[in-house]
Amino acid sequence: MRKIIVVLAVLFTANLACKKEQIGDRLCACSPVTYPYLSLVIKNSADQDLLNPVIAGYYSQDQIQLFQKEGNGTIKQLSFAVRPPFSYGKGQFIYYQLFSQEIVLLAKATDQVFYLKLGDRPAFELNLQVNNNSRKVEKLFIDKNDAPIDTGVVSQYTSIFYLRM
Repeated sequence: MRKIIVVLAVLFTANLACKKEQIGDRLCACSPVTYPYLSLVIKNSADQDLLNPVIAGYYSQDQIQLFQKEGNGTIKQLSFAVRPPFSYGKGQFIYYQLFSQEIVLLAKATDQVFYLKLGDRPAFELNLQVNNNSRKVEKLFIDKNDAPIDTGVVSQYTSIFYLRM
């Protein structure tokens, strides 16, 4: 009987100890590790989500290329995914996003250039401004223009940029 009580006490304590709580400017040790990433919504002029499969003329993952041109002229493909709409905290985000961690890891300086090609369209030039301490993307420049950033409910949790075509 004692063994059962001890096991239940340990489980109860572990359950209380591993809650995601904000302690100062960091989460407790039981919170999952997150890596910096770029999150980009692609919309047309009518504000339709061009990564959403139910929209006519959407771009599937195999129609998208994210790459970097290296010094010798070779093209290095970067990994990315298309992430579906999500809920985060009390906020809900209704758009699909192009999501890449590799691009942030490679963006060591603002003068590094990356490219995003959607279908048959000419490639967009991407430049990232990354905070050196947090590795968070603070600004995204698309063809040398400052990309709009989401200011909705989820902006307190993550940075999501927009490309409007």
